[in-house]
Amino acid sequence: MHVLFAHSPPDLYGASRSLLRLSSRLVKDGHRVTVLLPSEGPLVNELIRAGVGIRITTQMSVVTRSAVRGAGKLLSFLAAIPLNVTGITRVCRELKPDVVHTNTALLLAPALAARVLRVPHIWHVREVFSDYAKIWPVYQWFMGAFASRIICVSRAVASQFHPVLRSKTVVLHNGFPSHEFEVVASERVQRFRSRFGLNGEPVVGLVGRIKLGRKGQEVLLQAAAKLKKKHPSVRYLCIGSAFPGNEDHTSRFQSLCGELDVADIVTCTGDVEDVKAAYSALDISVQPSTMPEAFSGVVVESMALGCAVVASAIGGTVEQIDDGLSGLLFKSGDPDDLANKLDALLSNENLRRSVAENARTKFLREFEFEPFYQRMTDIYRNAISQ
Repeated sequence: MHVLFAHSPPDLYGASRSLLRLSSRLVKDGHRVTVLLPSEGPLVNELIRAGVGIRITTQMSVVTRSAVRGAGKLLSFLAAIPLNVTGITRVCRELKPDVVHTNTALLLAPALAARVLRVPHIWHVREVFSDYAKIWPVYQWFMGAFASRIICVSRAVASQFHPVLRSKTVVLHNGFPSHEFEVVASERVQRFRSRFGLNGEPVVGLVGRIKLGRKGQEVLLQAAAKLKKKHPSVRYLCIGSAFPGNEDHTSRFQSLCGELDVADIVTCTGDVEDVKAAYSALDISVQPSTMPEAFSGVVVESMALGCAVVASAIGGTVEQIDDGLSGLLFKSGDPDDLANKLDALLSNENLRRSVAENARTKFLREFEFEPFYQRMTDIYRNAISQ
């Protein structure tokens, strides 16, 4: 079969990596795959290496907070949709896909183009719409009308839909190939530790975009300040960079380090090439998001690499961690609770090791790629046959 994916943005973070894994495997199994993107980016080269076809089109408006904030901007966004649909319909007529798979809920035009050509359309919802409270009551019905199937990455995401629409939804946690998460060579880990001056001391890390007030870097810094006296040797890493246009979050992060007197124990690494070595260098991986994550890839990747995880008890994250067994959950936005959970792991190496081992076991049992892939291809075949 020929699957046409529509996706944005072309980075190499969560949804993009999920797309890369799925499309690569489809190609390996002999299927034809094309990915429609709004611009060039790091994802493009990875897809090309995997044998995936690429089409770049500027006619793919993305729903963002700024694009729909205010009546004027919303009207401008809606006015661009007919041109977007025309452009994507032209691409679909040329490529003749068997199914269109929109890899984010924030793209409208591919669904409409699929309907014009009577091609089955799969809508993959990876977002929590608490930021879009005004448009979600209407938007969910639009999605229901223009999707053969709505894939939700967690029960938390599925619960956003009206009960009438849930007959079209299916909860399918993202899958991660276990072969990608074998033990990382000690040389790679040591290279990473040496680069950032980590000389045997315990390391607590946060992997992800720097976005204060959302991803929770400020909560981790506040917890680090509370633990500094009791655990003076612990180092804290923030691994990742700000999304383009949000560079001020990095400078605010650095300022906050100074204000909290943790600049000497906190390192912001920026994006790193060998992220698996970064995970493997951590003793504890923290996911402190202050807004619900639909399904945290960082949590699963940490579990897969045998890290003890401490995460916010909101959104889809609570479906990933068995609290006290395969990780620890803390009250979102509460640095005192985060500090207590980190203290429990930092003070008890046996507990830390047990949690990490249980996390790896849970990953293999519930988040491995093969069951995900088989269910996804079944969804494609059912949509096409209907």
